Amino acid sequence: MNNRKAFSLIEVIIVLAIIGILAGLAVPAALRLFEVTAEETTRQEMDNIKRAILGDARKLQSSFRSDFGYIGDIGCLPDDLRRILLNPPPPPPVLPALPTWTFDSTKQTGAGWKGPYITGAATGQEVEEFTKDQWGNDYTYTVTGGPCPPAPTGMTATLTSGGANLGSTADDIIISIVAGETTATVRGTVKNTAGAGLAAVSVELYSAVNAAVTTTTATTDANGNYSVTSVPFGQRAVMANPTGLVLVSGSVTVSNGDATNDNVNFQVINYTASPITVGRITVNCVGTLATRYDDIRVGTSGTDLSGANNIVCAPTQTQITLSTSQTVPANSTPPSSLRVVVDSADTQLPDFTLRGGGIMTFRIEEFETAAGSVDMSGGQTITVSFFTTLGVLISTVTVVTP
Repeated sequence: MNNRKAFSLIEVIIVLAIIGILAGLAVPAALRLFEVTAEETTRQEMDNIKRAILGDARKLQSSFRSDFGYIGDIGCLPDDLRRILLNPPPPPPVLPALPTWTFDSTKQTGAGWKGPYITGAATGQEVEEFTKDQWGNDYTYTVTGGPCPPAPTGMTATLTSGGANLGSTADDIIISIVAGETTATVRGTVKNTAGAGLAAVSVELYSAVNAAVTTTTATTDANGNYSVTSVPFGQRAVMANPTGLVLVSGSVTVSNGDATNDNVNFQVINYTASPITVGRITVNCVGTLATRYDDIRVGTSGTDLSGANNIVCAPTQTQITLSTSQTVPANSTPPSSLRVVVDSADTQLPDFTLRGGGIMTFRIEEFETAAGSVDMSGGQTITVSFFTTLGVLISTVTVVTP
């Protein structure tokens, strides 16, 4: 009965020593595993925050990107990180609420807050959790280029976690938002139905800026091209909005009047929904060989509408009142907004085609100098301005002869 086996003191000491050694190995390994897990989880959360701000480029609808996050709706970077979850965010500090999202059916563009843009509870602990890293420290969110366009250096920001050691920057985790991810230079072309670019056409681009639909204007060049800078990424809209008369591409010709090729013929078109009445005209031919002209006519023939001869064509020329005002018919198919997607730093938009329009032919006759008639062929340039009967400018076209 007394023959019982038991651990000796030495055996107990050996076992405790082994346990101590294993614990000494396991604790650092566990700490390293925690650090790795905490870093990976923090990076994933920071990526989610960035995606909430900029949207998810992987989400498509009809082959076009459909998710642009906070910046797509507001047109700005958030000034406070909590705006991606709540509107307004809870104090402190006290921040104003952004307008809620609305859609402008005429401009085919929406703007305003329609979050949350990141998953999480609107109340309680989760409001604070997404603004903290896995070590329980607040993220540092810094907008470096200005939250809204046009920012001096582009809309840029950094999101920083101090890592496990707040006393050192060696383990900081930094995610950047660069200008090429937030704003674009948008380019496009305005054409007629024949595919020719239209010069001097006003273009309006509609986008969200500071939670409101904003209009930015540009004017097409001689080839019908235009560009707009600092456009926030998102679903936007564009409209060619000619406010006056536009030169019909390919319509310029020269013909014989008193001498060879001293007449210049051209057509203008009215793309607007209302008729345009021309009551006065000026002709500037500085840079050509001519210094004056005699007649203004409409159509291939007709009465001289100028009522004068030897009319000086210079920058300071007097408006010539037409003896009979001329009305260019309205467009039966006026332009409307075209929805577009802005999703790269340099975005090429689809061509905007203007259709219909009322057309009128003008002929400026008998260009000359005091010495006699001038041949206006071969790249001579005149600038013709059209005015209302009260002298209000309608539009100006630049006519280059073939």
